[in-house]
Amino acid sequence: MQLPSTRRDFIIRNVIGAAALAFPPLAPAAAIAEEGLLGGGRYQEGPDGAVKFVLARVIPRQKSLQQAATAFFPHGLAFAKNAPHLAYAFEKIGPGGALIDVVTMRQLEVIPPVKNRLFYGHGVCSVNGELLYSTETTGEGVGMIGVRETKGLRHIGDFPTYGEHPHDCHLIEKGTILAVSNGGGTKASGRLASVCYIDVKTQRLLERVEMSDERFNAGHISMLGGRNAVLVSAPRRGLGEEYLGAVSIQKSKQRLSAIASPQDVVDNMFGEALSVITVPALDLFIVTHPKPGMVTFWKLSTGKLQRRLDMSKARGLALTSDGKSVWISHGAQAELARVNLSTYSLEFNMAATYISGSHLVSV
Repeated sequence: MQLPSTRRDFIIRNVIGAAALAFPPLAPAAAIAEEGLLGGGRYQEGPDGAVKFVLARVIPRQKSLQQAATAFFPHGLAFAKNAPHLAYAFEKIGPGGALIDVVTMRQLEVIPPVKNRLFYGHGVCSVNGELLYSTETTGEGVGMIGVRETKGLRHIGDFPTYGEHPHDCHLIEKGTILAVSNGGGTKASGRLASVCYIDVKTQRLLERVEMSDERFNAGHISMLGGRNAVLVSAPRRGLGEEYLGAVSIQKSKQRLSAIASPQDVVDNMFGEALSVITVPALDLFIVTHPKPGMVTFWKLSTGKLQRRLDMSKARGLALTSDGKSVWISHGAQAELARVNLSTYSLEFNMAATYISGSHLVSV
């Protein structure tokens, strides 16, 4: 898709509900120079122009851009291992869903919601590549997982998320268990946000791990082994960006405990903590915080802060294919940066990528 050469305003807004995608397999280390990145975009052709939406693909070394036009703002992407060129894209809190070929950058099919539900931004494909699971919500906020065939996209059923306003989801334990973050209702509801572990075959709830603090929702999760996870949170529904978000580490059969120090960093986590990735090889996890404009780097084994980088409107994260650096989408001009994970130094920066959404995916 070729975009007009007139002035473009990238629309950067914080989105409530926060982080990690189930990334498709990364390219071999030797291919790092040509690796590409995908992310949702929203832009406006001049101050009076219509708002348009795309899924953008960037090859940083070539500084090349491609866009697939969509009718909605793509949030999360899901991939089947047997068809890595196809992305299942979902809108956050909306009816938008689509199947997109990320090689030709064409939208192939629309994924419609059912039963007057809304998509909640994320999905994941079964291990055999035959089924697509998506987080959805009823008009009352009750969480559901929609189940569709990946070929033909026929809706064949659904099951509960065992919470309200679900967002992120990941298949674990060889695809037998679905981990789902439930943001919860308002603080006044008395229901805590949670991460729920659901048996895919029986659709039974196996375990619910709740937030220990009623101020926070449960957003994006980066899964670790043994039903452990790192979770990022926004303020609860109904609370604005003047309230704090949080970063939590879950250990099996314990409540999610928000990191409480260092105080100057924790007290600056206004709005959502948005994206999160873990790098076990470096004993590290990374979080973006758009409202205060910072990226935080934490020791995975201890939860201690390693480094804070100030970066305006930091949003999406993706590891480079060699695992030595991290890509970060940021800024009002939809910029893309690469930061070295040994030195925390900026190695590369590119503006006007059209990726103004919450996530980056390596392809």
